[in-house]
Amino acid sequence: MNFRSVTSEIALTRLRRLGAQVLYVTAAAALFAALQMHSDLGAHALGAALFGSLAGIYLAVAQRGGRMRELELCEQSAPLYAREVARAIALVPSLGVVIALAGYWIVTGISSGSRDLAAAPVILSMTCACAVSVVALGATVRTGVWQAVYILLAGVVAATIVLLEYPQLPAAFLFCGIAGFIGLRQYGEALARWDPAAS
Repeated sequence: MNFRSVTSEIALTRLRRLGAQVLYVTAAAALFAALQMHSDLGAHALGAALFGSLAGIYLAVAQRGGRMRELELCEQSAPLYAREVARAIALVPSLGVVIALAGYWIVTGISSGSRDLAAAPVILSMTCACAVSVVALGATVRTGVWQAVYILLAGVVAATIVLLEYPQLPAAFLFCGIAGFIGLRQYGEALARWDPAAS
């Protein structure tokens, strides 16, 4: 199998397992957007970034154990590099939050008549949620205090991006890219040492 087929198969299999959670998060995002119907664009952008970040953390942590245990064992026993598996697993919460936030912004566009709706807040909220979800994946291969530290770190990343959003929009995008890259590297290294059978 080539890299692309391995990545897509792992991601799609995990995404199917999390299908119900993705639907719940998408429905919650649409409801949240409807409740913000009379808010301005700034409030929508803030709400989307924060809600997307929480959804990303939830979808990242939901991949650990339980119904995923047999998948984790198969992935670890297959002749794959940890970085390949890490990239595939990182796609799952990222796709989930993009779907959820698409629902959020569609409802926002319908309720506001698409007036004053700019592309930058939409793209930034999705980029922020993806970066946060990748950082939160570090909690899935750790236990105890370190698991809590990575979830807290994901929250700090979200708060930093939100603080950078309006004064320095390019800085917010740059921070998302740096946080996502470092988070993915850390997750891949931890995944290479992790034994799902022992956890």
